[in-house]
Amino acid sequence: MGPAWRTDLEQRCAGHATDVERDAETFFTTDIPALLGWRFGADDAGRVTPPVLYIGGSDSGPWFAEVRQLLLRWLPRAEEMVLAGADHSLAITHAAPLAAALADFLSRHPLGPDPPPNKDITPRK
Repeated sequence: MGPAWRTDLEQRCAGHATDVERDAETFFTTDIPALLGWRFGADDAGRVTPPVLYIGGSDSGPWFAEVRQLLLRWLPRAEEMVLAGADHSLAITHAAPLAAALADFLSRHPLGPDPPPNKDITPRK
């Protein structure tokens, strides 16, 4: 989120920096290992049939830019929205343009009845 994460968060969500600090241990000991153990590749992406919207920030850094390019290659029908000046904390720092992008996407792709679960796209060990 960058060196100003605490200030950015506190300006928009007072008191939440304490929550981040409290939850950091869980993030590093549980969430990160789970993410590293999850596998999702081109074959998995090829089975994705619903509309997809990729939203990222222009200032998220080279790793996220590479991930964005890879996902868009795997999901050629996906729509892309890159929020100028946003980084990984775009939901906090760019809430209004993020909400507008989501509203636009969902207005063009309304949600219908719940489809059956896609058993092909599950975390693998």
